[in-house]
Amino acid sequence: MLKEFDCFIKTEKELALIELITVKGSSPREVGAWMLVSPQKCLNTIGGGVLEFSMVAEAKKMMKDKSVDKLFFKSNLNPKFDQCCGGVVSCQISTVTKNTMKMIEKRIKNEISNYKSLYLFGAGHVGKSVIKLGLNLPLKITVTDTRLDLVKGLQNQFRDYADTIRFNVDAIPERIIKSSPENSAYLVMTHSHATDFTLIEEILSLKKIGYVGMIGSKSKKLSLQKYLKRKNISDNKADLVRCPIGRPIKFSGRKSPEVIAALTISDILESLENE
Repeated sequence: MLKEFDCFIKTEKELALIELITVKGSSPREVGAWMLVSPQKCLNTIGGGVLEFSMVAEAKKMMKDKSVDKLFFKSNLNPKFDQCCGGVVSCQISTVTKNTMKMIEKRIKNEISNYKSLYLFGAGHVGKSVIKLGLNLPLKITVTDTRLDLVKGLQNQFRDYADTIRFNVDAIPERIIKSSPENSAYLVMTHSHATDFTLIEEILSLKKIGYVGMIGSKSKKLSLQKYLKRKNISDNKADLVRCPIGRPIKFSGRKSPEVIAALTISDILESLENE
């Protein structure tokens, strides 16, 4: 979002800011949700639907008229408004100044600082799909792999997301685990089962784990359990490991990297929210 914001304010010279300032009951977004509007484009969203459509129209009208620099609107989200959320929201539309842009940039940085951490070990096909899905989610992703060329390629591909994605090349990937924040999520999917098991052992030594998953079959999970037992790790700890990863639903093409990533990301988000 930070990169998108920088590009947007550089190319769009006349801007208005729309913010949700109060919310009572059910609404598409929460208090503080915002979007920028130019005569041609929009950045971010206050929830879509008729509410957003009407607020964007008002913002464009305000920019064209130039008679005021701030407007307030109250909307009942009911069938008469053609939006059946049921709540009541108040929106503020204001002309964007240099101070406004600094405020939005600070807000974005504060939001990013509160993102939960996802540690991804292994940047193969599924790992790459996880990265693609995680780009626009509230996650700070750290990707670690032993393969230099692979990591360099991914760094270049995702260079515009340096504020939320970090890449490491490390022959001993488990050593970054101890410094990870409490209640982080961990996805283990390297090209080596032995490395996977070592990583899981290190992750399970942590006191607070938001999520831990390892790519593999039920047979691999049994092998992991035997390994952990030899390492004197309790069954309760071993049971924390999700393997196979992803929600256990029946779906055609479930083993494709994209589907595995989607089912796993949804599982991770739910687990982190419950921490």
